[in-house]
Amino acid sequence: MQRPQTKPRPAPEGPALGAPACNAAACDPSPLLSRLGRPFVCEDLFDAIGDTVFFVKDAAGRYVTVNRTLAARSGRARKEDLIGLTAAEVFPGILGRRIAEQDRRVIADREPIHGKLELHLYPGGAEDWCLTWKEPIVGDDQAVIGLTGISRDLQPIGGAGRDMSNLSRVIDHIEAEMDKPLRIDDLAARAGLTAHQLDARMRSLFGLSVRQYLIRARIERACSRLRLTDAPIVSIALDCGYADQAAFTRQFRKSVGITPAQYQRHHAGTRGP
Repeated sequence: MQRPQTKPRPAPEGPALGAPACNAAACDPSPLLSRLGRPFVCEDLFDAIGDTVFFVKDAAGRYVTVNRTLAARSGRARKEDLIGLTAAEVFPGILGRRIAEQDRRVIADREPIHGKLELHLYPGGAEDWCLTWKEPIVGDDQAVIGLTGISRDLQPIGGAGRDMSNLSRVIDHIEAEMDKPLRIDDLAARAGLTAHQLDARMRSLFGLSVRQYLIRARIERACSRLRLTDAPIVSIALDCGYADQAAFTRQFRKSVGITPAQYQRHHAGTRGP
């Protein structure tokens, strides 16, 4: 008995699973993005993560999208209750003012925040240490039109909140004094720790030694300056704590793979007004 003939299935659009990686032109994501029913498809994923706050804000700092965790932390029953409000309206007091000022800097200065250690003081008296990331959102005209970010909860190292507070002061000192020489022994003393203890806590929190964290912080600041300005390389080197342009160029090339001048030229056409 002959089997009935079946029509061959049409080949799926796009590359097959396991196919070689396509070039940049063939992998243009714009067709997919243009067909999205809503722009923030990751919102549902972040709803499932109870220890991470997720948000998108417009250029005025008003919430456009949030996850359930943020709604719960703010004492709201529904996510929709936050939409259109600023952080200062959602979190009255010092936390709201601090977040609003942080948002203003990210949007006005186009400066991202990567893994900033913060203590959040929530309504009702709850306090949680977290690591915060924020990125400016750039429109088609290269102007900043908003920001997106997450804050991930941390468990105090060794169960001691005081250790985390001391470590936060070290991180703030690094950010404020990055243009100056920073000795690891001095940083450890500021936290009331030995150099070995400080190194262990930094590795536990960031996965980096103190020296690696300093390099990352300096290079991140340098990348931001190089992207956003046409300032002389030597000026950026000094601003990021390097003794001279040669030392800066060596470390930048080692970390990024190209020279500071090449990086600056690469981003010259993407600066906003």
